[in-house]
Order: sequence, then C-alpha cells, then structure tokens
Amino acid sequence: MATRASTMSPGRRRCVITIAAEWKPRTQPVVMSPAAPEPQEGPRDPKAEERAYDRALVARAKEGDRDAFREIYERHRHKVYKVAYGMTRNQDDALDVVQDAFVKAHRSIARFEGRSSISTWLCQIATHQAIDLSRRRKVRKADTLEEGLVAKKKAGDAPREKAQASELSAALSEALGELSEKHRSVFVLYTVKGLSYKEIASTLEISIGTVMSRLFYARKNLQQMLAEFAPQ
Repeated sequence: MATRASTMSPGRRRCVITIAAEWKPRTQPVVMSPAAPEPQEGPRDPKAEERAYDRALVARAKEGDRDAFREIYERHRHKVYKVAYGMTRNQDDALDVVQDAFVKAHRSIARFEGRSSISTWLCQIATHQAIDLSRRRKVRKADTLEEGLVAKKKAGDAPREKAQASELSAALSEALGELSEKHRSVFVLYTVKGLSYKEIASTLEISIGTVMSRLFYARKNLQQMLAEFAPQ
C-alpha cells in the first residue's frame, strides 16, 4: 500500500520540531485529589422517633398542656381500645374502659416516670379498669365523679347526707350549664339517658370517636368543677 508523501517543506518541519522541543506548560498539571466521602446517615428508626415524640408530649402534659394530652389521647386511644375490647369482648364496655383509663391517666400523668412507653402505661391502666368493670358490671361507673355521685346517693337518709346530696345536685346542674353545648349533649345522652356510644353517634350524626372525645372532655371539665365533692 502506497504511503502519502509529506507536503511539509524541510525548513518548516525543522521549525515545528524546535518549537515542540522548547515548549513547556505554563502551569503545573493539576493533581485531582479523591473526593471526600459524603457523610452517611444511619437508617431511620420510625419507632424510636415515635417514642421520642411521645416523651415530648408527656413532658408538656405534665406541665398542664391540655393540647399535649389531647394528642396523647388521639394517638393511643385505638390501641387502648383493642386491649379493652380483648378483655371485655363488648364494644360499649370496651369504650367505657377507654374513657376510664384516659381519665385516670390524666389525673396521674404527673406520676408517670417513663419506665415504659406511654402506650404500655395506658394499656396497663386499661387492663386494670377492665378488671374493675367486670367486678361491677351491673353498676355503670364511668369515672371518679360518677362514683362519688353514686356513693352519695347510697349514703343514707340522714339529714346531713340529704343536705350534701342536695348541694351536690345544685352544683352539678350549674356545672352542666358551664359545659359547651356539644360536650353537654353527649354527657347527658350517655349518663342521663343511658344511650350507647353507637346510639349517641347516630343521634348526633357524629362518629363514635367524636362521641368518645367529647364525653372524655365533658367528664374532665365536670371533675375539675366539682372537685370539692370528690370522695376523699
């Protein structure tokens, strides 16, 4: 195969060779250092994040933050209900247990030491409440306020007990008037009329969860307003 003859003149070829031999780069070659490895984030632990958030809510609730305890209630009431239903095997009894458990938890939240999760603590309370309910199934006592009312009704016919019962009745009527309409209606339908959670939900066209929430706060507010009548 024939090769192509160079067309460059001898003089020009010598010039190119001379320039190439004398040329030096103006800058030193850049040495690329290896890129520093990006920090690796550890895998997320959703359960740990949930526990941390619960601890923050508990700390706020201990300081009297009502919104914090309300969020604790909303976050854990379904799990507590499952425990309660598993023990009572009855929807209304289970809902009663849930209400009792959260009322008791609210009263004793300051004594919660955090040795277990708040969820475990609430479920333990619900378990004890379910056991208590099974022992007094024929008498519906939803919280310490209602227990106080029943106890005073059974106190006897002595003049002093009658006077105390009359005073309590007047105070209860006044306290009911202080409740919001939505809380009062649920409390009266449940406590006075004896309707079930499902019947109240149907009557007021709200969910059973809303019935539970409104009843819980109605009881809590009444308990605070009638604290002087609570049994010692």
